[in-house]
Amino acid sequence: MTIYDEHDHYGRRLNKILEKTETQRAAQKKRRKIALASVLTSAAALILALNLTLFVPYTVGGYDISAYAGSEYYALMNEIASLTYTRPYQTNNFERWELDGLFSGGSNMSPSDGDSGEAAPPTSDQRYEEVTNNQVQGVVEGDLLKRSDKYLYYLSYAPATHYIEDVLDENGNKLVFDRIDPAKLILNIYAVNGEKVSTYAISGEETFTYNGYGERREMYLTEDCTKILILVPYYDTDARALFTRILGIDVSDPTSPREFARTSVSGDYVSSRLVGNTLLLVSNFKVGRTPNFAMQEQYLPSVNGEVLPMESIVLPENPTSARYTVLTSFAADTLSANDGEAYFDFSDEVYVSAENIYTTREEIVSAEYTGGCDPLPPPMTFTDIACTSYDGTSLTYRGEVSAYGSIVDQYSLDEYKGVLRVVTTGNEPTCNLYCFDISTFKQIAAAENFAPKGESVKSVRFDGDTAYVCTAEVTYNNYVVEFDDPVFEFDLSDYSHITSKDTGTIPGYSLSLIKFFDDTLLGIGYGDGFDELKIEVYASDAENVTPLCEFKLPARFSTEFKAYFIDAEHGLIGLQVDAAYGHASGYLLLRFDGYDLVELTTVENVGADFDDARACYIDGTVYIFGHANTGECILKMVEV
Repeated sequence: MTIYDEHDHYGRRLNKILEKTETQRAAQKKRRKIALASVLTSAAALILALNLTLFVPYTVGGYDISAYAGSEYYALMNEIASLTYTRPYQTNNFERWELDGLFSGGSNMSPSDGDSGEAAPPTSDQRYEEVTNNQVQGVVEGDLLKRSDKYLYYLSYAPATHYIEDVLDENGNKLVFDRIDPAKLILNIYAVNGEKVSTYAISGEETFTYNGYGERREMYLTEDCTKILILVPYYDTDARALFTRILGIDVSDPTSPREFARTSVSGDYVSSRLVGNTLLLVSNFKVGRTPNFAMQEQYLPSVNGEVLPMESIVLPENPTSARYTVLTSFAADTLSANDGEAYFDFSDEVYVSAENIYTTREEIVSAEYTGGCDPLPPPMTFTDIACTSYDGTSLTYRGEVSAYGSIVDQYSLDEYKGVLRVVTTGNEPTCNLYCFDISTFKQIAAAENFAPKGESVKSVRFDGDTAYVCTAEVTYNNYVVEFDDPVFEFDLSDYSHITSKDTGTIPGYSLSLIKFFDDTLLGIGYGDGFDELKIEVYASDAENVTPLCEFKLPARFSTEFKAYFIDAEHGLIGLQVDAAYGHASGYLLLRFDGYDLVELTTVENVGADFDDARACYIDGTVYIFGHANTGECILKMVEV
């Protein structure tokens, strides 16, 4: 900055002084700027580091699992990482940092439930009586009704109820309170004379957490009639996953039931069986999105809180979902775990023979593009079937087969004399029968495309060397549903020469088939549409399968096989119906007298739920069980 003329001596000196001062000021200002920039740079670096650590999206779902390269689960973790990963959106570490406890998250530990007490020594003078139509003799299936020669046990369910209560305080002012009674399971015990002996309520708050899960309950009565085993799915909020709870109830004194043990297994309840003192359980465990691989319970199945070792997990080629089919064996008298196995992929249906457990999963295979202008053929569906042998203490994976098409239910599979028989529906659709030697897991016979074009399999039943299959095509004619229903009978006594005969086309189709009174075949299903019940009895001769008689009723009804009362020895049939057009609603009882289906009675007010109705026959009396919406058990007794 120049103030005076340069020819002025004093002015020049003053300018030099001012220039020096200005230079010093500029240098000082520069130093301040450098210091501030340094501070700002350090702060920015810190903020950047925090952002990179806390807020910048990072790879989740198992992509970087190199730290676990030495783990026995490493190959499995790789599959889970690829199957569960979704591109993160603002996924960061902020929630993972606890910052001295200020931002701590919830626990992800899986539940670990142990025995709640020592089981009393079993003492019983009862004799077990079977009331469930089991698929395999001696392999007992779970149900809502079980019995001995002295007592009947029925498991009812009450959903959670919400109340608004008006309460007066000490000054007489009205206060309004919301109250929720939790859902509960109720074990009802009756003597065979119909007198109620006791009830035992199990709160859903401790057992199955939410409404809906209790509706899928099942139970067993042990062979010595001293214990009830209850199985029910539940959601664990800490683990954020579905589990299956098993409760052991001591009923050695039916007047005073008590819980003696409880345990849990990873996964949603699929199915179970009781063989002697061995309880077999199958569940499906789903791995959540972006699991934390440092927490094994988030991606490995567990039994009572203990994860399975890798040697007990079967990892197939090209798995399609991050789910496990978990097989567990328990001692029925203590609920202690004998053994556990898991298959990495989802299971749809379960069939259990006298020696093996068969779990199934559907696999959709798409054709590969080979170039050219020809369109790709449609994807093909296959049913993969894994075989696991069981004994009193161990489970052993044996092998796997694959059959073209999909299956209807567990009755589509059957093991007989070392051969697994499977009935499927292919994509076109086509109806197919396949036979596999389970010693080699090779196909030894097949009867493919045996039904008319366009039909699919609706129900299957095997009986020794014979297979019964109902197929149908569902068509819509001016919004009216129409069915065509042949029933086939296959002779499987010679796998090199499989023969069949059928009924020809008749209206409707059967949801279930079962051998019945006087060597006949019983079908329960639809008539002229989904709003008509049809019950039909078939007989076979050397040439044909012939419908003998049928009963039709415009009504809604359960499609669950276990909800049907079928007593082949006495020719009795029962199920709950909601009838239309002036017909009575209630529990319908029929008798087949060898010639015709005769309606005996319709018992009213047996409960609101079709699927929960159960019945059994004892000495000329049919005992019909249901329950009210409150869970209160309803028992009706009808002499027949």
